[in-house]
Amino acid sequence: MVHIREYDPATDYPALRACFLDLQSWERGFEPAMPEPEQAADPYLGDMLDRCAASAGRVFVAEAAGVVIGFVCVLAKLMPELDEAREPYSHISDLVVRAVDRGRGTGRLLLARAEAFAREMGMKHLKVGVLVRNERAHALYRASGFRDYTVQLIKSL
Repeated sequence: MVHIREYDPATDYPALRACFLDLQSWERGFEPAMPEPEQAADPYLGDMLDRCAASAGRVFVAEAAGVVIGFVCVLAKLMPELDEAREPYSHISDLVVRAVDRGRGTGRLLLARAEAFAREMGMKHLKVGVLVRNERAHALYRASGFRDYTVQLIKSL
């Protein structure tokens, strides 16, 4: 059984880091230009946690049998770009489920908690980004009610 709870910085950072390393390694399989997981982990997670705190956001972890198997980071209140609708929104900056635990509904539980938190914060919109080649995550987001909004393209030079 999976339990979703708030991240505890005093005890959960190593598990958060392990989740990040797992995802970064997997994503490098289809986007090799991404940085090496070990080099990126601590700077990225530090920045993610800072952005989360600055937005009054939260990190929630998924735990099974006392082991953290995933997490979601929700930036609670962000202001839109100047060419978008002017109301603030929440943003899922990261959603990770360890590879061995994928396909069992944990991602859906984390998404549901992120959505509930955004609603608690009074937000009317929740955004998430996904690598195009991460078809499994893209399908999860669509099945959870998200719709494609923008697509960012890249060209190697």
